[in-house]
Amino acid sequence: MDQINIKKTSLEISNIDSPIFFLLNLIYHQGNISDINFSIILRLFLNFHQNIALNYNLKKLFQNELNNKPLSFNVLNKFYKLTNKKISLMLILKKWYDIYENIKFWNLKISEQLDFLIDMRDQFLSLYDCAKGGVPLHNKIYALLNSESKNIIMKNLEERLFQMLKLVGSKIFISMNIPLISVVEFYSLTNENIIRYLVIIFEKFNDLFLNTIKLFSLYNLACSQLNGLIKPKIITINMSVIDSETEIDDIKLLSAK
Repeated sequence: MDQINIKKTSLEISNIDSPIFFLLNLIYHQGNISDINFSIILRLFLNFHQNIALNYNLKKLFQNELNNKPLSFNVLNKFYKLTNKKISLMLILKKWYDIYENIKFWNLKISEQLDFLIDMRDQFLSLYDCAKGGVPLHNKIYALLNSESKNIIMKNLEERLFQMLKLVGSKIFISMNIPLISVVEFYSLTNENIIRYLVIIFEKFNDLFLNTIKLFSLYNLACSQLNGLIKPKIITINMSVIDSETEIDDIKLLSAK
C-alpha cells in the first residue's frame, strides 16, 4: 500500500460522525493496511477524538489485533504513557493553581507560564541580591543590623518584604506556613530573629520556585511530546540538495531495509 495522504486523511478523520464505528471498521480491515499507514491513521484519530481514547483503553482493547503491528501499538503505548504523565503533573500543578492568584498568569500558554515563572524567580532572587549569583542578602547584613545604619537597613528590608508579598501573594506565604507579620512586629524582632525570618522566606521560596519550574517544564515537555505524537507532519525532501554518490547510496540502503 502506498503512503497515505496525511492532509486528506486528517480532514476525513476530523469529520467522522461515529468514531467508535470507524475504529471497529479500521481494526476489521487492519490486515489490508501497512503498519506505518495504520500508525499514522491512529495518530490522526487520537488528535481529533481524544475523548474516545480517554473513555476506552484502546491499547487493551486492540492489543491482540495489533500483535503484528509494532509501530501502531507503540503509538497507543506512548499516547497513554504521555497522557497519564500529563494528568499526574496536572494534579500536582493544581496545588499551584490553588495558591497563586494571578489571572494574567493562568491565561498564558504553558511555555509562556514557564518563562513567567523563571522571570518571577529571578525577581525574587534580586530581592536577596543574588539573581546572578553571589551571597544572599541575609548572609551579609547581620553586622549592619548592629550598626548605626540599622534604621536605614530596616527600612530597606521592609520595602523588600513588601515587594516579595506583592510578587507572590499572601496565599502562598500562608500555604507555606510563613507567618505574615505586621510592620510593627517586624521592627520589634531581635536581630537574630530578623535574619531567621529572612532565611526561612529565602529557603522556602527558593525551593518552591525550583520545584514549580521543574514541574512546569515536565508538563510542557509532556504536552509537546503528546502534541508531536498525535499530529504527524508532512516532511518534504528536496532531492536537489542531495548531490553526492555517498548520500544517494545511503538513501538506497535505507530504502532497502
